[in-house]
Amino acid sequence: MPRKRDAIRAGKVGLGTWLLVAVLLTLIVGSMVLVSERARRDADIARDAQVKVERLRTASQQFRLLSVDGVNAVLAKQKSSKEVAREAFPRGTELFDEMNSLVREVRSLAPGPEADAVSRRMNGLYLAALGFYQAIQAGRYDFGRTSSQIFERSQVLNGILDQLDKDVSALSAVQEEQAREANDRATLAIIVGSVAGAVALLIMALLLGRLRRRSQLAESIRDLERRSEERIRALVEHAGDVVVVIAPEDDTISWVPSSVERMFGVDPERLVGRPIWEAIHPDDAGVVRAGLERCSTGHSRDLISARCRHRNGSWIWVEAVAEDRTGDPAVEGLLLSVRDVSERKRLEDRLRHQAYHDSLTGLANRALLENRVETALEIAASAEHSVAVLYLDLDDFKTINDSLGHLAGDEMLRAVGGRVASVLRPGDLASRPGGDEFAVLLREVDDERAALAVAERLLSVLKPEFLMAGRRLTISASVGMVVDQGNSTVAEVMRNVDLAMYAAKEQGSGQVRLFEEGLHRRAVDRLELGGELHRAVDQDELFLEYQPIMDLAAGRVAGMEALVRWQHPARGRLAPDQFISLAEQNGMIIGLGTWVLREACTQAVALNAGRNGDSMYVSVNVSSRQLEDSAFPSEVARVLEETGIEPARLVLELTESMLVEDRVTTMAQLLRLKDLGVRLAVDDFGVGYSVLSYLQEFPIDHLKIDRSFVEKIHTDAERAQLVEGVIGLADRLQLRVVAEGIEHAEQASALRLMGAQYGQGDLFSEPVTAAEVAALADAARPPAD
Repeated sequence: MPRKRDAIRAGKVGLGTWLLVAVLLTLIVGSMVLVSERARRDADIARDAQVKVERLRTASQQFRLLSVDGVNAVLAKQKSSKEVAREAFPRGTELFDEMNSLVREVRSLAPGPEADAVSRRMNGLYLAALGFYQAIQAGRYDFGRTSSQIFERSQVLNGILDQLDKDVSALSAVQEEQAREANDRATLAIIVGSVAGAVALLIMALLLGRLRRRSQLAESIRDLERRSEERIRALVEHAGDVVVVIAPEDDTISWVPSSVERMFGVDPERLVGRPIWEAIHPDDAGVVRAGLERCSTGHSRDLISARCRHRNGSWIWVEAVAEDRTGDPAVEGLLLSVRDVSERKRLEDRLRHQAYHDSLTGLANRALLENRVETALEIAASAEHSVAVLYLDLDDFKTINDSLGHLAGDEMLRAVGGRVASVLRPGDLASRPGGDEFAVLLREVDDERAALAVAERLLSVLKPEFLMAGRRLTISASVGMVVDQGNSTVAEVMRNVDLAMYAAKEQGSGQVRLFEEGLHRRAVDRLELGGELHRAVDQDELFLEYQPIMDLAAGRVAGMEALVRWQHPARGRLAPDQFISLAEQNGMIIGLGTWVLREACTQAVALNAGRNGDSMYVSVNVSSRQLEDSAFPSEVARVLEETGIEPARLVLELTESMLVEDRVTTMAQLLRLKDLGVRLAVDDFGVGYSVLSYLQEFPIDHLKIDRSFVEKIHTDAERAQLVEGVIGLADRLQLRVVAEGIEHAEQASALRLMGAQYGQGDLFSEPVTAAEVAALADAARPPAD
C-alpha cells in the first residue's frame, strides 16, 4: 500500500509539473503572438501609408509634367495660354483632387507634423495654381507680351512642387522608419516566443528523459545497431554497385560481396586473394594502375574507367570510384565502388557514330570529313606526300526523285555510296556531305595523276546499271578535285573542291575538273559582279539591243527579240550570260526583268509609231524566278498600261523546263498572262525536256526551234526531217514557228519550204539598237504602189 500511495503521489506530482509547464508555455506563446500581431498591424499601416505617399509623389510629378508641357507649348508658339489652360484645367483639377484625397488618407493613417506640412503645401499649391489659371483666363498672360512672366510664374509653381516633393520625401522616410521599427518589434516578438517555447520544450524533454528507464534505452540502442548492420549488409548485397577492397601492398582482392557474381558471373570466393590485373583488359591496365597510384599518394578519391572480363569471356565497361581507406581498421585497403556502364558506353558510341556519319548511307558526314581533312593536311604539311579531296555530284539526280519518288532516290544514294566506298584504299574516307553529293578523302597521294586515277575509277564504278524500283537506271557524276600539300586550311580546301565540282558540271555530265587558282578568281569575280549588279539599273549601265525576227515568206521584219546588255564602267560591254545567272542567284532578276520588260515595251511603242498595220511585235525573255512570282502577271498588266503597247504586240518567251517543273502553278500563271492579251512562246525548243504533250496542254502561241537544229538543216537530211516534223506538229497545233540561228540563205530557203513562218539570225541582222531595227524594217518594206 505505501508503495502504491507513493506511486500515486509521484504521478500527481508529475501531472502537476506537466500542467504547470503547459500553462507557462501557453502564456508565453500567447503574449508573444499578441505582441507580434500588434507589431504586424502597425507595420501594415505604415506600409499602407507609404504606398499612398508614393502615389502622392507620382501625382505631384504628373502635375509638374502637366504644367511644364503647357508652358512649353505656349513658349513654342504651338498653343495660346488660354488654350493650354482650358485643356490642362480638367486634368489638373483631377490630379489635385487625387492628391488631396491621398493627403487626407495619409493624415488619418499616420498623423504627425510631416503629414501636416504636406497638407499645408498642398493648400499653397492650390492657391498658386488657381491664381495662375484665373490670370490666364483674364488675359493677363498671353504669348508675345508676357512670355517671360509665364515662365517666371511656372517657376513659382515648380518651386512649390519642389517643396512639396521634399515634404513628401520626409513623410515617406518617416513612414519607412515606422514600418521598419514595427517589423523589428514583430521579429523580436517571434524570436522571444521561439526561445521561450524552446526552453519550455527543453524542460518537457528533460522531464521525459528522467522518467525513462535506462534498461529500455540500452535495449533500444542495441536493437538500432542490429537493424543498422542488417540494413547496410542488405544494401551492399543488393546495390547496383559492387564494393571491392584491394590490398595496397600486392594489388590483390581482399574482400568482395556476393553481388559480384551478378555483375561479372564469378564466384566471390574465387576472386579473393587474386591479383586485380587478372580481371582488367590489358589495354586498360595502365589507366587503372595510374588511378590507384593517385588515390594512394594523396588523392582521397579518383574515378577510373576500364574494361573488365566477364565469366563468359566478354569485356564489360565499368567505372570505379577509388578511395584510400588503408587507415580505416574496418577496411585496411583501397575501396573501389564499381558500376557497370556498358549500356551507357554503347549508347555513347551510337551517338558518336550518328554525330559523324550519314544516317542514310552510313558513310561519314561533313563534320567527320572536315575533321579528317584537317588532320590529313596537318600531317601532309610536314611530310612528302599530298592530300586529295574529290567531290562528286550526281548528274540529273532530281529527275529520279521526281519520276520514281524519294524512296527510290534514297535507294539510289545508298547504292552509289556503296560503290564509292568499294574503290577506296584502307585509310581513305568516303563521305556524303548532303543531298546527292559524295566526297572522298585520299590521305596520301604522290601527285595529281594518282588522284585523277581514283577519280576515273569512281566514274567507272558508277557506269554499270542500277536496279531501282524494278527499273534499270544509269547515272553519272561530275567530279571536282583538289590536291594540296598541307598549305591550305580545311575551309579553303572544301571551298576549292566545291568550285572545281561546279566547273566540272559546267563542262557536261561525267566530267572531272582539277581545281586551279583561276576558278577561285572567277568565283570572286562573279561575287563582285553580283554586288555591282545592284547599282547597274540605278546608274543607267544597262541597255537593250534587238535581233530582228523576219517573216520568211514576205521578207519583212515582223518582230524583234529584246536582249539586255551591261556597259560596265570597268569591265566594258558584258553579254547576258555573264550576269543573268548572277541576277537569278541573288534575287535581282525580278527587278531586272521588270526593267527589261518596261524598256522593251516603251521602245517598241516609239518604234511602231506611224506604222499602222505594219507594226512589229517585241519578244521578251522571262526568267523562271519571274514566272514563280505571283505578282508577275500584275506587273505585266502595269507595264502594258504605262507604256500603252498593244498586248498582242508583246510576246513573253519561256523555256521548256519552266513548263514542267510545277505544272499547276505554271498553268495558273500562264492563264493569267493570256487573259491580258499577250502572246506566249517556248524558247530553245528541242534542247530541254521536249515533252510534246505540253505544247497542247499549255496556252502557247509561238514555238522557237533552237539553233542547234537549224545549223545543219541544209546538209543533214535526218536533221531536216526532224525540223520538218516539228514544224508540221506546230502547224497542226496552230502554233507559229520561229527558227533561231539562221546564218545561211540555204537554211532560210529550206525553212521557208517546210512552212516555218518566222526566222532570226545573223543572216538577217546581228543584235542592233531599236533605231537600226527601224531602219532595217524600212529597207525591207515593199515599195508603195
